[in-house]
Amino acid sequence: MALVLRLRLPSASTVTLELTQTTTCGEAALQIADATSLTLDSLVLFAGFPPHPIALEPVNRPVRELLSHMETVMVKDGGSSVASGQAGGSGTLGGPPKRKTQPPKKSAGSGQSGSSAASPACGGVVTLSDVGNSGGHSGGAKKRAAPTTSADGSARAGGKRRTVGALQLGSKEGIGESLIAAVSRDKRSAVLHREDPALAFFKAAAGSALIHHQEEVLANDRFKAALAGSYKMAESTTARRGDGEPCECVVRFKVGRSYKDETFELLSIPELRGVVQAVLEHLDGDGNGGSLDLLKPFKMAHVSPRVFWNLVHRLGGDVGAGLKVLVPSRDW
Repeated sequence: MALVLRLRLPSASTVTLELTQTTTCGEAALQIADATSLTLDSLVLFAGFPPHPIALEPVNRPVRELLSHMETVMVKDGGSSVASGQAGGSGTLGGPPKRKTQPPKKSAGSGQSGSSAASPACGGVVTLSDVGNSGGHSGGAKKRAAPTTSADGSARAGGKRRTVGALQLGSKEGIGESLIAAVSRDKRSAVLHREDPALAFFKAAAGSALIHHQEEVLANDRFKAALAGSYKMAESTTARRGDGEPCECVVRFKVGRSYKDETFELLSIPELRGVVQAVLEHLDGDGNGGSLDLLKPFKMAHVSPRVFWNLVHRLGGDVGAGLKVLVPSRDW
């Protein structure tokens, strides 16, 4: 199976890189450099959530042990002066070694304030060691991290959400893999759903299809319970109309291995007849005789449970026969 990586370039564009399960870190670094037009020495990679620097080394290590399928990799140009101030020595291959900058030490009795002792040590970013060396003063503890600067020179706040790219659908294999990732429940997929518009689209489509399927299964349970007479109805003793007649009813029927209670508003026979006749007139106006399928008992149990249960309540569980009694002038 292919190992697909999504490369987020310094220009904010996205490139898809397709590798194999046997691709090594060295080969992956060469292909990333070729796809991004950067040199190996200036290549700086970030992955994970929150993004953290990664190094594709040793060169003979399989890249699948470091990166996962459909993972997003942020690529930055470490050769620029701005990126070098941030990335340090986190180059992928052949880059400069990591160099740690020690925070300035406070000399005993120097009289410096806590805010000056907690000044940023590198790249304008306040680190934990800076705050820890502030001598416990409130000024250092309340120091906020300054905005970081990306490789293209634009300032970006640490918690600012990246711009979502356009929806891109590739081959059938890629669509299938996106569908699998969209319905999965692991944490990595949850991150991809926020970053990849295609995964968000497939997730919404899968969720909508699941809801529709559940509604159809419930409608089938209603229809089977009504036809078999395996239901119980109880009119409300508290909800009443102005004339004293009950206006609500509760029906209990079997759903799988359990029972479900549904409350519906009661309609009188004239009201039911008016609803059905209004639907028939609308369908006749469309000139589509086949639309009568919408009034079949199963469809009615799906589209309008209230009308369905009222027909069962007033005319019995055979809804098809009840429609013939309700509107005898119609050729059902």
